[in-house]
Amino acid sequence: MRNVLAILAFALATVACQSAKDEYSVKGSISGVETGKVYLQKVVDGQPQSVDTADLVGGKFSFKGKMEIPDIRILRLNDNEYFAQFFLDNSNITITANKDSLRNTKITGSPTHDVFKIYIAEMEKLNKDVMALQEKYQNAMSTNNTEAAAKAKIDYQAMIDNNKVYTKNFVKEHANSVVSPYITLFQLANQLDGSELDSIASKFAPELSKSEYVVKLKEIIEEQKKTAIGALAPDFTMNDPEGKPIQLSSLKGKIVLVDFWASWCGPCRQENPNVVKVYQQFHSKGFEILGVSLDRTKDDWLKAIKDDNLTWLHVSDLQYWQSAAARLYGVNAIPQSFLLDKDGKIIAKGLRGDQLAKKLAEVLP
Repeated sequence: MRNVLAILAFALATVACQSAKDEYSVKGSISGVETGKVYLQKVVDGQPQSVDTADLVGGKFSFKGKMEIPDIRILRLNDNEYFAQFFLDNSNITITANKDSLRNTKITGSPTHDVFKIYIAEMEKLNKDVMALQEKYQNAMSTNNTEAAAKAKIDYQAMIDNNKVYTKNFVKEHANSVVSPYITLFQLANQLDGSELDSIASKFAPELSKSEYVVKLKEIIEEQKKTAIGALAPDFTMNDPEGKPIQLSSLKGKIVLVDFWASWCGPCRQENPNVVKVYQQFHSKGFEILGVSLDRTKDDWLKAIKDDNLTWLHVSDLQYWQSAAARLYGVNAIPQSFLLDKDGKIIAKGLRGDQLAKKLAEVLP
């Protein structure tokens, strides 16, 4: 969900690759405001930085320049009014905005804009369905309607799978467009293993190789090789709630689930009852769980452990997405889990619901 919402908010327009010898021309108008400054910005290390500035005269502004590789740019009006985010390439782009409805800014002139609009429209529709199923699940749980909750959970997972299938097909069909590595990075990188990501990335057009999205994907692919099925799980040591260090490798000899989660993660909390059930069923047979929380505060972390009756081992450095263990394992979305055999090798990843119980039944008969 986190990545679905992010891509909907972040990508308002996109472009295809075009020749670097051409120039881009951005012409815009903002109804309801006559003067001011418009800043063309690029996101660097998570923060917007201005790369060009234009005067707003009579409600109009313009930018010109060259792009070697299409990249995302943000338009900001004066100090803090952001009104457009789009891929900038060497084409003629028109921006039409209204001061009272900046979220409805229109961007035209990009050759792949209409194609990407098809993707966004489909994702918006699918996302509404996902949100509706989440609400149905929460309502069922609040009224102790376990049958309805179970059905909503199954439907929710099916919808998530549909999202992934649609996205994979889309990026494969548009491998010549910079939008494909962008979507792969923000939508698929957290859902696919390194080999499948590598297969998708290998089909991107050669001229996209210098795109920051392709470069980042290659980094992720290399990171995921460290946590591929059959690899020895990277070792780490982190403190439990009492401040006692627990080393992952100290759990060798048991089947271990390294479970990345957080108190603020809705899907994680929805999955916890299933994990509790599995733990109770298999713990006596040699199954252990090491919960790695991406929480920011100890109070929230401990409250969630108590409220969800999570009686297994827990560790956290309370560093949110900068969690040392999460970064070591390339985790950029939760819930995420890694199942280790008795020798500490990874035998499965991302198991949820009945999948986890079935796998444990195979290795712990």
